[in-house]
Formats: sequence, C-alpha cells, structure tokens
Amino acid sequence: MKTYALYHLKGGVGKTTTCINLAYLAAEENYRTLVWDLDPQGSATYILNQPAALEGGIRQLLKLESAWEDVIKETTIPNLSLLPSDPRNRNMDLILDNLKHSKKRFDRVLHELKQHFDYVFLDCPPNLNVVAENIFQSVDFVLIPMIPTILSKHSLNQVYHFFETHEYDTRKLIPFFTLVDHRKKMHIDTIKDFQDAKQRMLNAIIPYSSMLERMSVERTAIFQFAPKSKPSLSYRKLWQELKCFRKPKPIL
Repeated sequence: MKTYALYHLKGGVGKTTTCINLAYLAAEENYRTLVWDLDPQGSATYILNQPAALEGGIRQLLKLESAWEDVIKETTIPNLSLLPSDPRNRNMDLILDNLKHSKKRFDRVLHELKQHFDYVFLDCPPNLNVVAENIFQSVDFVLIPMIPTILSKHSLNQVYHFFETHEYDTRKLIPFFTLVDHRKKMHIDTIKDFQDAKQRMLNAIIPYSSMLERMSVERTAIFQFAPKSKPSLSYRKLWQELKCFRKPKPIL
C-alpha cells in the first residue's frame, strides 16, 4: 500500500481537488483506493457525495474501536472508497493529546487499512500540530500543491523547516504547481525561479480552470464530466509522474 497526504498550510490551493482526482486515477487502474477526509470542513466528503459523519467519531477510529464496514463508505466511482469527514475532526489534536502513544495512532490505523487498500489519499487540514506530526510520520509521501506566488514559497519553506526541526524525512515532501494562470507574470516568474534553483518539484503543472470549480457542482472527479479538459490531461501527467516515486529507504 502507498499512502499520500495532500497538505498545505493554507486553504484554496487545490488540495482537495487534487486528492480526489489522483484517487480517481488510481481507482481507474483497478487499484483498491481510499480517500480519507481529515479536514473538518469536509470538502472531499461533499464532492464525493457522502454525508459528513463518522460512525463513532474520530476518537473511536484512532483507538481502533470502529469496525471498518461501519466507517468506510463506497462511492459511485468503482474501486474508490471514502473515510468521511466529521465535524468532530476539528478537535482531533486534543483527542490525540489525550491518547497514549499519540504519535503512533495514524501508523496503527494505516497499518489496518493496508489489508484493504492499495492506495490511500489523505485530505489534510491546514495545521502544523500533533495531527500534522502524525501524518508526516505515517505516510509515504506528502504532496504539496502550490500556487506559484511568493507566499506559497514561504509556506513551503515553513514545512521544510518543520520537517528538519523535528527530524522528519524531507524526501517525503513532493511539491507541485497548481491553479497556474499563464497570463500572470508572477506565476511564470515564480515557476522559473524554482526551475533555476533546481528545487525538487513535479514537472506536471495543473492549470487554473473553472472546470475544477465545477467538481463541487457535479460532485465527482473532473474526469467524469470533462475528461479531455486541460486540467484532466495535466492530472493524468501528474499521476504518471507520481507513480515513479519509490518509498524513501530509512536513513541509517
């Protein structure tokens, strides 16, 4: 099983749309795929047309007291399941703080999911707290969608600094550009600056498009209503590129 966290310090950067579209592509290849919506806003849950309610709540799930058939929902997309959001997720950091071995809770949940899924995509809340620490330690890769602006570069540096300060493996971090408007000079210049600095980035670039906003209207992945659109083709390139990454070996 491979696990990917879609993470950013701020909202509105294409985190949820990327999570759903990449999960769709994995499911399309007949892999057993799960989207785990950790964000209390529940955007991924909404787009996948499920109620934002987690049987027993996040505490019961993290304590491994929930039966999987009670918490995991099937979507209308073949091979794609959802572990839905819940309003109680907003207290997840407090719940983790009050549990023993709090930094290993996500490890244990993901270990259980390994028996059922080939790919797991986590749509993460925009926080740097104990929840983020659990996620960073547990997943194979942390995908960071970036709108090409100075503030996005600053946010990326903050994440790298957090990883280095806590001695996490920075090889897990995979940034990529999203919501790119090629008419904006700042976008073009920022992308060039990253390329000139040889900053590790995925080559695929997701363009800005109103089609991505339609996902919340159609309540499904973009491929089901605009399969030949530029964002759809770009996400396919992103997925093909991402599949080439191998789990980082432990540093001895």
